[in-house]
Amino acid sequence: MKTRALLEIEPEHQHRDRWLISYADLVTLLLALFIVMYAASDKERARQISESFSNGSGVLPGSEFRESAEDETARRFLDNPILLQSAKVRQTDRGLVISLAEAGFFASGDASLSPSSADAIAAIADTLKDSTLPVRIEGHTDSTPISNSRYPSNWELSTARAASVLVRLSELGIGPERLSAAGYAGFQPVEDNSTVEGRSRNRRVDVVVLNR
Repeated sequence: MKTRALLEIEPEHQHRDRWLISYADLVTLLLALFIVMYAASDKERARQISESFSNGSGVLPGSEFRESAEDETARRFLDNPILLQSAKVRQTDRGLVISLAEAGFFASGDASLSPSSADAIAAIADTLKDSTLPVRIEGHTDSTPISNSRYPSNWELSTARAASVLVRLSELGIGPERLSAAGYAGFQPVEDNSTVEGRSRNRRVDVVVLNR
């Protein structure tokens, strides 16, 4: 009689606990919803989160819950009042670009940093010290040919300007192993070289904080 009573009670006990399964499913769905909402501002992060759930595991790597080094560095540059006044800062696919215009940083036809550039270069260095990301300094000119005793072409001038910024950043404490320099002369313009304003914007040095 006791055995029969147990057999009669077990199905009823299992039926009462079935709600726990539905409750667990609901909690999982809510967790997924909140995570996706949290990451919605970052399309790449949202894509990775979506893929992690679509593969059935529902497990996210811990790094997805932390702000990346790239995001933190970009925020620090974009919030710097000195750079906002003296440079143009923009986010690109390859990294953060801080554009230093010729005016205020270099004399015409020269690669020596002007005294007025000191605060901006120091602000860049201070921000880079909190990061380990690689930095590429790229010199650019406009399309107007140059030829003088020191710089026979825009290739030499653009490369020399990039090197001047690199050396100064190194002097301010940025590890040389993180730094590289290149000169592009006038072959990567950001504006039309047929206008005075366009040529002015093209004469620049870009400090590119590269993504990993």
